[in-house]
Amino acid sequence: MVVAKKELEYYYPEEEQLEKEKELRKNRNIRKKAKSKSKFKAIGISFVGLIICLFMLYGYANITKIRIEINELENQKKELIKEKEALVAELEAVKSSTKVEEEAMIRLGMDYPTEEQIVYVEVNDDVFAKKEGLEEGKIVAQFKKIFNTMASLF
Repeated sequence: MVVAKKELEYYYPEEEQLEKEKELRKNRNIRKKAKSKSKFKAIGISFVGLIICLFMLYGYANITKIRIEINELENQKKELIKEKEALVAELEAVKSSTKVEEEAMIRLGMDYPTEEQIVYVEVNDDVFAKKEGLEEGKIVAQFKKIFNTMASLF
């Protein structure tokens, strides 16, 4: 059998070579497939990494946008505080009695009354004292009545 096999190899050497070549091709195809799979994996991982980076960049862009809005609002707040202080100072100037007096004299032509323009009115204090006494007595009587009602409840 060994002799027959050697003779067969001698006469048909191409068949073995063809089989070896087929096996080599299969091995190459397997290697190519493995390489292509690893390339797809690498591309997929890179793509996922890119998407994650884009989301992070979008988040940082939003943070920056919000910070800019905060700075603008703080500047508006400072301006409004300055405007308020100016208005308060202006109001104090308008409310001051010396300013009112000056405006009355200049714009309206008003002046302090002279002695001839002053009119004195006499008031009788006795009449008012009697009326006040009566009113005070009524108020005291009302309180006593309320106090007695409260005391009777207990």
